[in-house]
Amino acid sequence: MNEANGWGEVGLGVLRTAATEAPRHPGVYLFLDESGEILYVGKATSIRRRLSQHAATKVPMSRLDQRYDLVRRVVWEPAADERAAFWREEELIFALRPPFNGDPDQRSPGLRSRDALVPYVVVTETAEGTLGFTLEPVVPKGGRAYGCFPHLGKGMGSRLGVTCSDGYTSFLRLLWAASGEGVRVPASITRSAPMSFTVAAPAGIRDDLHRFLSGTSSRLADGLLQAAAHRPAYMQPALRRDREAALGFFAAGPKLVRERRLRHGVRARVLDVGTYRRLVRTEINSALGLAH
Repeated sequence: MNEANGWGEVGLGVLRTAATEAPRHPGVYLFLDESGEILYVGKATSIRRRLSQHAATKVPMSRLDQRYDLVRRVVWEPAADERAAFWREEELIFALRPPFNGDPDQRSPGLRSRDALVPYVVVTETAEGTLGFTLEPVVPKGGRAYGCFPHLGKGMGSRLGVTCSDGYTSFLRLLWAASGEGVRVPASITRSAPMSFTVAAPAGIRDDLHRFLSGTSSRLADGLLQAAAHRPAYMQPALRRDREAALGFFAAGPKLVRERRLRHGVRARVLDVGTYRRLVRTEINSALGLAH
């Protein structure tokens, strides 16, 4: 994490200084006020160019533009690529809820409308050989829970949210296609992130299913596509796209949770919303040199 300090300057002067020092790389940047509170989180394909755009603002066009006078410090974190920058921004907005990013729970309706509705994926054997998948706001007593997944749900508009939510639906379609049930795709898995879905589980998938949803291995996606080879030829291109999208869900959901849990040495496989936010805050606070 790098930074430009502007304790002797105000507002746009701080941004101009930061723009001369920031790298021309993808990443995220944060605006802090005099007390070190994070005001805003942004992402950029070029951090320097984006900060230059902020600094060149002539006429305020947003709440943030109108309050550049509060900015006393700019901090940035380079990312490996554009996708990583977009995902990192969404994670930080979810965890930090900066005042000038707006309320993330309001920006994304549906499951994100309240913290209590950040979902877990719960798998239950509803009958012999039949599995039920539900999105639950809390970990129930029955079934096996995975998560939590802050970017999974209806109405997600960010890149991370779309990757996670649409990819989850694609994963369920692959399960359905591999099961051999029916000839037409059920209506419930033609929409993003259905609240519940029940399917006859293909034989022998339970271990791979657990590894997939716990973020350990994505091998299940390939196995499901192979098991769906009996489906008509006209369905195969769509199923191959579903495989790619399901791998996106794996990366944006289960793998993201597992990597965060391991990075912080958290042994619990299922994270509650407060813990998830705390872990992200710890990451950024450490980089900023702030108290946890």
